[in-house]
Amino acid sequence: MKNTTEYEEIFSHFSNELSQSIIDYAIADPFKSSRYIFTWKKGKQQYGYCTHCQNEFETSNLKHKSQFTCPECQSQCKVQASGISRKYMVDEVYFVYYEKSLVNPAAITARGIYAIRDYRFDFRSVSTMIQTKALYVFEPGKSRMIHRPYVYFSHTEGMSYVSGWDSKKNIRSELNTSMANKSCYCSYDSIREAVKDTPFQYSTWESYLTGDMVEFFDLYSKYPCIEYLTKMGMRLLVEAKLYGRKTYGAVNWNGKTIQKVLRLSKQDLKELQQSDVQISSLILKLFQISKKDKSKMPLKEICEIDIQYGHYFEELKNILKYTKLSKADAYIEKQYKREAKVRKYCSSREIITTWRDYIADCVRLEMDLSQENVLFPSDLHRAHQNTIKQVKIKADVLLTKKIEVRVKVLEKYCFEHSGLMIRPAADSKELIEEGKALQHCVGTYADRYANGKTNLFIIRKVNEPDKPFYTMEIKGNSIVQTRGRKNCSPTKEVKAFIDAFTLAKLTNKPKQKKTKTAERQDVAV
Repeated sequence: MKNTTEYEEIFSHFSNELSQSIIDYAIADPFKSSRYIFTWKKGKQQYGYCTHCQNEFETSNLKHKSQFTCPECQSQCKVQASGISRKYMVDEVYFVYYEKSLVNPAAITARGIYAIRDYRFDFRSVSTMIQTKALYVFEPGKSRMIHRPYVYFSHTEGMSYVSGWDSKKNIRSELNTSMANKSCYCSYDSIREAVKDTPFQYSTWESYLTGDMVEFFDLYSKYPCIEYLTKMGMRLLVEAKLYGRKTYGAVNWNGKTIQKVLRLSKQDLKELQQSDVQISSLILKLFQISKKDKSKMPLKEICEIDIQYGHYFEELKNILKYTKLSKADAYIEKQYKREAKVRKYCSSREIITTWRDYIADCVRLEMDLSQENVLFPSDLHRAHQNTIKQVKIKADVLLTKKIEVRVKVLEKYCFEHSGLMIRPAADSKELIEEGKALQHCVGTYADRYANGKTNLFIIRKVNEPDKPFYTMEIKGNSIVQTRGRKNCSPTKEVKAFIDAFTLAKLTNKPKQKKTKTAERQDVAV
């Protein structure tokens, strides 16, 4: 939270009291739909009272909840029968109003205001209750916001709020947060007056009339290049930044000239300006790439790339580390046509992702991607299937090497007794074959075995050393499980073997203490 001095500095930009223009705006616009004619009868005559002009007059059988124009002030009003319960009849609004700063001629301010009109009681004495929810200060180069976290309406307490203020690190609109369920408004006329004779009058804010505009003025405070971009017809770039969409790093928002902002030469910029293309962030990024890698693709072709597979730019970006945009585009189109003939259905994304994965496989296999025949295989699908197999083989080789090291460590557990023998599993292939023969899942343990997370042993009959019989898993000095065909438990014969194995290899025998006589004999030797 900011200290008192910093809060006071923000407050200094505002008047202590709400101006009459703010109150008038609240009545004229946000509460325009909060105008009622309350009706009642005296004898056979119906009367009405307008909450807007506060006049009483005779009426002619107005129906409850109908619309009627007040004969006194000409306001369009809702008809409300005064005898019907108004227990929940409270109108709530939130609006943002802009003003000039009181201390900085170059700054503008905005107030976020929560207001209610409570019709639950005497409809003749209804007033507009107003409370400031948020304060914004926009200056060239910086913007700030403080707000009251808790401002609300209670049916028992009326309008309530916690008096303390809290600062926000980033400017945010209350329309999208605490006031999201209220009727929300913004006074664009107040903006027009506030920005006069300030740097913000050049912000082109009129092109972005949406919400309460606080996020727009925050953006302009940081990046005045918004003015150039908008006037050049590139508002799509600004909107992407404003609404949190991807900009692909295409815009240097801190650039001092339009060429630096767009990362383009004067000649390239001229080409963009002369086109009738709506420049989006992705089109600009593709255009920059085309210029940088000397693809020199016409803007029309770049727009086609954007349409066809612009949604897969992240995948395409990985591919463009190895080739030009123009060559990538031509190759994708060629493979797309090939696959469409062979399989009758494919998509641009399928081609791009397959190519991306194929390249990743080539990197793993240390293949030379600078060779055209490697980077651009004539049949991408078949080439990718081939690399998948090679990667698997390479992975199996690495796994086998790890298991070989483990086998050497575990050889001390080799044991033979009563016609049975046990030894560590030799490799991943043996584990897979073991799992297939005995119909259990030991094959899936190969990776854990290779990385020392578990120990796997095979039990064989001495006279049938190559025929799977039982499989054992050991962790530490404890046997986790021993399974035979279809996960069957050990037979009596196998249990006896396991007991003998445990006693010989897994039981830690306590060391016997030597007698003093033995110790003296050891010394004598």
